[in-house]
Amino acid sequence: MRATNARSSASRPFAPRIGATTRRPLAVSAASSHRPMKPVPPVTSTSASIVFMHETMRPVTHERKWMYVIRDMSNVDARLINLNLLPALEALLIEGSVSAAARRAHVSQSAMSHSLAKLRELFDDPLFVQTGRAMVPTPRARQLAATLPTALDALTHAVAAPERFDPRTSRRTFRVATVDYFELAVLPDVLAHLRTHAPSVSLSVERFSPASVTALGAGEIDLALVGSSAPVPLAGLRRAVLYEDPFAVLVRKDHTRVGRRLDLETYLSLGHVLVSVEGREDGAVDRALAKLGRTRTVALRVPSFVSAPLAVLSSDHVCTIASAVARRAHELFGLRVLAPPLALAPAAVVALWSRRAEVDEGASWFRALLVRGVATSPYVRSLFPA
Repeated sequence: MRATNARSSASRPFAPRIGATTRRPLAVSAASSHRPMKPVPPVTSTSASIVFMHETMRPVTHERKWMYVIRDMSNVDARLINLNLLPALEALLIEGSVSAAARRAHVSQSAMSHSLAKLRELFDDPLFVQTGRAMVPTPRARQLAATLPTALDALTHAVAAPERFDPRTSRRTFRVATVDYFELAVLPDVLAHLRTHAPSVSLSVERFSPASVTALGAGEIDLALVGSSAPVPLAGLRRAVLYEDPFAVLVRKDHTRVGRRLDLETYLSLGHVLVSVEGREDGAVDRALAKLGRTRTVALRVPSFVSAPLAVLSSDHVCTIASAVARRAHELFGLRVLAPPLALAPAAVVALWSRRAEVDEGASWFRALLVRGVATSPYVRSLFPA
């Protein structure tokens, strides 16, 4: 491809910036449509009309305004695509609805509809097909959904100027999606670390859900902490196992049937509190007992870690729970912590974050507090691999 300048041999270089202040860049239509399109302003400030010539393109110029009509999509040069269409495409792929995508992208519904029309021309594909009240993605759209996050990450990394982050002065809010295991086992130590090293930084913690995965990919959540069994699609995400937390048994301090040690027969004769964050009917203990041909009585099933110690505190039930939570329950409520009377595989704690966050200095600093155990208790830090 060669470029010629109608008035000067030295035009300013093509260097669009991504963001709200970007000028409207080059517009592209597909070979399947040759109807006229309104020309758009050039992305540079040069006063001359610039025309790029290529054997697969026919230039269309109008004074200082220009565009391209691509004849063959197999030869599309990514440098000539309207970059403003890519965030619109991402929003449409995430939401599967024009109105919802418009809200996510903070544009009007008509503007998003216009972007969808341009995208359909660009890819020579409907991308979404109306089925009842739903918009179903085409195979081409599903392919784009798998590859677009990586492409946008690369583009962001290429053009973004690194923002300097100083934890001592930053007033940033970091967002974490997790289960309440984090709140009991890790959060108090994270807050203590922030109080000393980043006094104006704040945290926003929310429950992990399927919507959290989308928010992670979009950069709306900085970090997620979940169990290894949580079903999480990893397209565009990074995953790291932080540590493995062994199980412990909680009993109330004055329990009359439990001595200094807990044998299997006593353990099975008692009622059990099961923490089932994912809503399962059984837990790791039940699966381990099944291999021994034994069962237990689940007297109470709760959806959160914080509920379990309270239930044990006011009953004769026992609860087999992650040891970091058991230790916190001992500190807060005086509950006894005993070793389980059967072999149980430890539970892995997993961190998830967007690949985009790796170019964010602040997000990288915050992630290191947990991924490297910098802001965890000495006990939790001892669980990290050497």
